[in-house]
Amino acid sequence: MASENSTVRRLKKYEAEPLVLHSLGDNPRMDFLSPFGPLIGRTRLPEETVAYLNEEADRILTSGQNAEFQIPETICREGHPNSLMDCVARGIQLYVEASEGESLREIQFDVFWMVSQYAGTASPVHFHSGDLSGVAYLKVPEVNARQEQQNYISGRQAGYINFLIGGKQRFARSLISFKPVVGDLYIFPGWLLHGAEPFRGTGERRSLAFNASVP
Repeated sequence: MASENSTVRRLKKYEAEPLVLHSLGDNPRMDFLSPFGPLIGRTRLPEETVAYLNEEADRILTSGQNAEFQIPETICREGHPNSLMDCVARGIQLYVEASEGESLREIQFDVFWMVSQYAGTASPVHFHSGDLSGVAYLKVPEVNARQEQQNYISGRQAGYINFLIGGKQRFARSLISFKPVVGDLYIFPGWLLHGAEPFRGTGERRSLAFNASVP
């Protein structure tokens, strides 16, 4: 039988911290908290890492054509200590520490792949395999500013990435969108639904993604 302390440690990682998002009113003040749901981690890839990955991708991709391909392991490991694999591993370590309060002992990468998309192309809502997944941006298109000002997700047409959980529930938030920025790296649970909006504009939306297990 597990000791009481070990049981507490196992359950502790599921307990949210009472972090205050914002407050309203006075005497008395009301604090607003958002304790439930998964964390989404956002960090940055070094400029030299982005440049190297784009240089290698340019050898493979044909301009103007949508494409998706697996990134060879040699490319993922090139450039230590700022290789793609090094940068993602550091991000995963921080993510696990923030979400579970423990240091990570092992990371098992499944696959890295790259996606090149042009105007009118979307990535339908989906989830990934593995414990953690992520997406990073290497190139972003020029988008009409009017499209970015539209509020409704289905009409934005600006190439944003959307994360969603649950459905339309009163008094709850169920989705969040981020504008793609070159160098941004997002890390999130593999089961978290996400998708990318199509965009109206010129240029290429070039991203990479990965799946990883953290035993």
